Amino acid sequence: MAAERLIYKRADGKWAWKLTSQGHVIATDGGRGYRNEADCRRIADAVTGGAFADAKTRVLD
Repeated sequence: MAAERLIYKRADGKWAWKLTSQGHVIATDGGRGYRNEADCRRIADAVTGGAFADAKTRVLD
């Protein structure tokens, strides 16, 4: 399954990112937006690159 990370400039001038696969959004910046492309890219790289791969799982019920 091929995924695509899209980094783009929004209409409000802020940068955003999302990770998609087969037309479905897998992850996104949550609508916050970033002031510059470098910050946006850094966060997208950290999330999609597995920087949090060893995070503990917490389940709320």
